[in-house]
Amino acid sequence: MKKLSVFIAVLFLISCQPEINVIINKEPGRITGIVVPVDETSTVELYQGSLIDQTTTDADGFFEFEKVSPGTYRLVAKADHYGSVELSGIRVSDSEGYDVGIIELSLFPSPLMDIYPYNGARDVSAYNAYIRLYFSEYMLPEAVEEAFSITPELNNINFTYPSYSSGYSRYSYSVHGDFKPGTEYTYTIDTTAVTAYGKKLEFSYSGSFTLEEFKITGITWNGESNSELRITFNTEVPTDNFDKITINPPTATYRDNDNSSSRGTNSSTYIRIYPAISWMTDTTYTVFISSEITESGGTALGRDSTFTFVTLPIAITSTSPRNDQYFISVLPDIMVRFNNIVDESTIADALSVFPEAVYEIWTYYRDGYNYFYLNVTADLQNKTEYVVELGTDLKDYYGRHLKAPYSFRFTTQ
Repeated sequence: MKKLSVFIAVLFLISCQPEINVIINKEPGRITGIVVPVDETSTVELYQGSLIDQTTTDADGFFEFEKVSPGTYRLVAKADHYGSVELSGIRVSDSEGYDVGIIELSLFPSPLMDIYPYNGARDVSAYNAYIRLYFSEYMLPEAVEEAFSITPELNNINFTYPSYSSGYSRYSYSVHGDFKPGTEYTYTIDTTAVTAYGKKLEFSYSGSFTLEEFKITGITWNGESNSELRITFNTEVPTDNFDKITINPPTATYRDNDNSSSRGTNSSTYIRIYPAISWMTDTTYTVFISSEITESGGTALGRDSTFTFVTLPIAITSTSPRNDQYFISVLPDIMVRFNNIVDESTIADALSVFPEAVYEIWTYYRDGYNYFYLNVTADLQNKTEYVVELGTDLKDYYGRHLKAPYSFRFTTQ
């Protein structure tokens, strides 16, 4: 009974103590940073839902927000003639500062992010030339087309849009047309360009670039007797220019061209020259390309170009059987392949087989190469080495002799 009375007394004493209130005060922090370029005074706005403060940068681009209550904020930095930059997720803790580092203002009006070619670019490839505009937000295609203008006027202008890149988080809009080599283009996209939500371009943007001159970008020949000579230009060349390319010594040829562009504008053109029969053996060819060649827009090449290539003498490129091959049938098909066309009437006198064999000579031509077969009509000797030899009496189609005797051997089974 005594213990119970003491317990009740203790409870009574506790319940009579005055209420204790604990108040925790959070000290404000600050937000600092630098905005570049520093030659423009920038305005920096601080948001927490809505705009709560703003300041400007000093001569060094530095800014500071003082007495910022702990919380999460968003910054927007902007200056005349530059696109604004936004930073989010800025967390200010109790009595601490948050430095956002260096903020680099965009050269482009938001939501324009980037362009191709870059402003002021020179010698831009005329091959499939185009302009590409990159936006951080989806822009209404018809608004982009309406907002875009270019000088000088671009024939056959067309727009392709939009293409979204998840890796770069941007939408790309492309402009194609008949760009002329050696021409400087200036284009503008004005503030009538809007997003699907009505957000306009911050300010009009203009850029310029210059295309490379009309020129030859490559001349190739792979060394084969019937292979094409390919002359590549950086833009389309009409077929009426074929007669402005001459070849010496004169050789019968036929010519065509190939537009390599899938879009059909500002494509490179291959002019291909094939020999009607074959390129002459052991010959130095000179190809003259006139300065008067014009691209599809009428711009002339402007200077002559010369290219030389040298063909090989008549030669054997392969045989069957191969040299020193064993276990060959006693009724083999013996084949010799040349790198060009031979004078078939000279084969019999130039050909020897040891030991003697009974055969017929068959010849045929395919893909610029001459072949002849020895159709063996009587069994060869078993386990015997045979030697096939061609002497220098062999001539090619152009009257040039084989430079040195050629032989190969095989052994029957």
